[in-house]
Amino acid sequence: GLAPPEMTRKASPPPAIISPYKPNLFGVLFRNIFKVRFEYGTTITYRKHWFVLLRQTWQPGLLFLVMTAVLAIRLASLPQVEAAAAGPDFLVTLCLIGMGVGSLWWLYQYIDWSNDIFQVTDEQILDIDRTPFGAEEKRAAPLDNILSTEYKRIGFLQVILNYGNVYITVGGTQLIFEDVLNPPGVQQDIDQRRIARVERKRQADARFERERVADWFASYHKSSQDFESNIKDDTGGVG
Repeated sequence: GLAPPEMTRKASPPPAIISPYKPNLFGVLFRNIFKVRFEYGTTITYRKHWFVLLRQTWQPGLLFLVMTAVLAIRLASLPQVEAAAAGPDFLVTLCLIGMGVGSLWWLYQYIDWSNDIFQVTDEQILDIDRTPFGAEEKRAAPLDNILSTEYKRIGFLQVILNYGNVYITVGGTQLIFEDVLNPPGVQQDIDQRRIARVERKRQADARFERERVADWFASYHKSSQDFESNIKDDTGGVG
């Protein structure tokens, strides 16, 4: 007899690939600690270039490193028995104080750099400067009011490190995004948001005009029907 047809085996789906990587708490909290451009939702935020951070923090960083080196040399040169007998060493104490001062100074400068930000949203641009002690200065301008944008990279370092200023002319004033990385890219972000804003406004105006015309035609049609109805009523009454 004929052999029964072979049952078709369904191909089993490939096993799902599960990434073993899971970001730890440190990674979640500090992933943007040194980033100079990041996006949340529709808001693009820029910080000043990392070279500006280096320029603000090299002195406290140098103080910390020097104090650390002196401390290491001092501890290596002191016999443990002598150090225990003599009690706290003045130079060691001075180095520890210097390291603390350097750390706090560096942290202050970092927070000052981190809080000096520029933002582009769907509706406006913002220049926000907050001091570590909470004072805040904010300048904002609607995208609709932007007349022109341009950027400049001045000097050898700015060209090599690709940072500079973006100048945004708004009415009779000018906002400056200072020392931002890749100023042509920042200018492009602003122009794209401005063009998109203008297009959305144009579409909204066109939609409003269509609705207005449709309402006018509806009102005209209703008025015509009412008028014809009144004419028929009057004619019927006369007859």
